[in-house]
Amino acid sequence: MRDQAAGLRAWAERPDSLVLGVIGDPGEDALGRALAQLPRVEGRRWQALRNDQMRQTSVTAWMLWVDTAGFDVAEVDEAELDVADLYRCVKRALTPITAPAASATSLPLLLWLDDDGGGYGHPPLAPATARLLDNLGTTLKRFLNVELLRDPADWQHRLIASGRVSAASG
Repeated sequence: MRDQAAGLRAWAERPDSLVLGVIGDPGEDALGRALAQLPRVEGRRWQALRNDQMRQTSVTAWMLWVDTAGFDVAEVDEAELDVADLYRCVKRALTPITAPAASATSLPLLLWLDDDGGGYGHPPLAPATARLLDNLGTTLKRFLNVELLRDPADWQHRLIASGRVSAASG
């Protein structure tokens, strides 16, 4: 297994790709569709690595994958969305690389909601779910200096502003 992970890292670190660390457990097909929708930077495409395949130093950007395919996102209640678990997953993955909360530069984290219906990234949210995710974003910002974003274009803009990727885009 160690050789496979090393091979994946070498593949993802090619000069024509950017490494996207994925926090969560997306299916391969769903992840592929999501990657196809992400904006390219300098003509470079995104290559995803899961938590067990990466070293934090090789990751250019991060995505938090929330699989909502098991329930109707527009009608989800608080019991179905475990925000505390999402926070713990992000903390485990990003604590070694986040800047102190006093730092002006926060780490942009793309929130990707997969409703398994083609509405990747922007499915409708019930008010209770939207509040929970807003609270998650506030908590991540306060304690980890991580900015949770739903819009891929805004996420890319924040990556450029933070200096994690170059300003030229393709």
